[in-house]
Amino acid sequence: MNRIDKLTEDFRYKYDRFFIGCDAAEEEGLWDKEENGEMDGFYQNDLVSVIIRLIAADGVISDKETEYLNKTFGFDYTTEELKEVYRSCEENIGRSFDETFESGITLLRSINEELADAYKELLCLICDIIIECDNDISPKEIEEAKNLRSMFE
Repeated sequence: MNRIDKLTEDFRYKYDRFFIGCDAAEEEGLWDKEENGEMDGFYQNDLVSVIIRLIAADGVISDKETEYLNKTFGFDYTTEELKEVYRSCEENIGRSFDETFESGITLLRSINEELADAYKELLCLICDIIIECDNDISPKEIEEAKNLRSMFE
């Protein structure tokens, strides 16, 4: 098994465990489903948004990046479809999204510190996967990954 497949397998396992933690927090009444919707859906949406932003940071969405996004999240996008998704939500996942993303992290930390650490680990893993699957790692992708990781500090 190559490194990127190992990272993807590790991500999938930890992603499933994170969702179990989200379900437990909801059952304990720590999450306001009325206001925020399902907890796992809330954090999945944020995670996918930042990952699409990372994929597009260098201005190129490659077939391999699309393949690993699909493997990691169980999607079935074509590269063209992913480019269209990015174009349609580019404004919403730009720098203004950072505040919303950071607020979500702060909320998660207030609910459960261990769950927030698990979410950070997921973010770091997916950054590694996306960067690893690019044959030409751009400085823009590296900078975007650093930016995303710094939101947890």
